[in-house]
Amino acid sequence: MEMSIWLSLASVLVLSIILTLTSLKRSPGVGVLGTIVIIAFVIWQRGEGLESLGFVRPQSWLNTILLSLVLGGVLALASTMVIEPLADKLTGETHDHSMFDGIRGNFGVLWKWLLVVWLLVAFLEEIIFRGFLMNELAWLLGTGVWGTITNLTFSSILFGMAHWYQGKSGALSTGLIGLIIGVIYIAGGYNLWLPILIHGFIDTFGLVMVYLNADRYLRRWIETKAQLR
Repeated sequence: MEMSIWLSLASVLVLSIILTLTSLKRSPGVGVLGTIVIIAFVIWQRGEGLESLGFVRPQSWLNTILLSLVLGGVLALASTMVIEPLADKLTGETHDHSMFDGIRGNFGVLWKWLLVVWLLVAFLEEIIFRGFLMNELAWLLGTGVWGTITNLTFSSILFGMAHWYQGKSGALSTGLIGLIIGVIYIAGGYNLWLPILIHGFIDTFGLVMVYLNADRYLRRWIETKAQLR
């Protein structure tokens, strides 16, 4: 038991350092791949399976997909219209979405990004931040009120730091989204499929809005409304 605790603590610490440093150096992909290797080693060392990461069959796939579709759409709109403008105001910086500019009006680039989101990003990030990190913290801290609050706070801050390459505003807004997904993960009984699908749909709606330039239109509309008050 003591060895398992030290392994858990060490893995959480190393994972946090890798994700933070690689994001600060604008190499988030390296951090994600490195932490996946660490997670695979820990699971192998314990003799556990994918169910330890929350990969448990939902009671209803249809209900899970429909719920994630609705929540993903709502959170994507909330991010563009509320969370990102709030983060910009609090940090005094605007979001750095320059890496997605190639998507605007270019369907060929859009579908490639969508493939990356569904085949890699949604799965890998949710495995790291919810399936592994939050499960480890729940085991270390317990699932009481203070343990859960600490779990959500730490995992959300790290999720934001892992997106620091989007600037301070991007890190803050992503951390807030991570907090919401974390709450959903806990409310869903630590089943990872719902967060994965929600994450995928958030990014899908977000990328489609960029493709259509709808994100810029919505931001200008919000700014105009704010100026008229």
